Amino acid sequence: MEVTTTYTVKSKNYPTIWEFKYDLNGVLTSFKIDGSLNQTQIDWLFSSKFPYKEEVIKKWKSIKNFEIIIGAPDLSFQTFWNVYGYKIKKVVSERAWKKLSKADRLNALKGVKKYNNFLYRKPGREKANAATYLNQKYWEDEYSSN
Repeated sequence: MEVTTTYTVKSKNYPTIWEFKYDLNGVLTSFKIDGSLNQTQIDWLFSSKFPYKEEVIKKWKSIKNFEIIIGAPDLSFQTFWNVYGYKIKKVVSERAWKKLSKADRLNALKGVKKYNNFLYRKPGREKANAATYLNQKYWEDEYSSN
């Protein structure tokens, strides 16, 4: 499961709806079109304007012909529990999650991938239970390639 931010873009001139999903690092993970693109839209969208990074689509807010709806990422405990994957000590983990600020919840979710990659490079190292990950703010650690 991947946590994403969704940008739904509606043009005031065309009936097509574009949906862009970005991971928590701001990288595009999916692009979906509801309807079909005409040649004008194809030329505009794919001529160096395609928002492969979230920072690019944020600039689209100033385009008067667009209505952009931003769906915030799901910061619920259940989302974290599913993303983290090592489902040990749920009650204690949920208590730790509830103590975190919204910013720390977002950072905790972002840090899971980095932590998992670190563990992958360190065979034999056991994954911390979710409560330990949260209470000790593992996402703030620097996981070098060593």
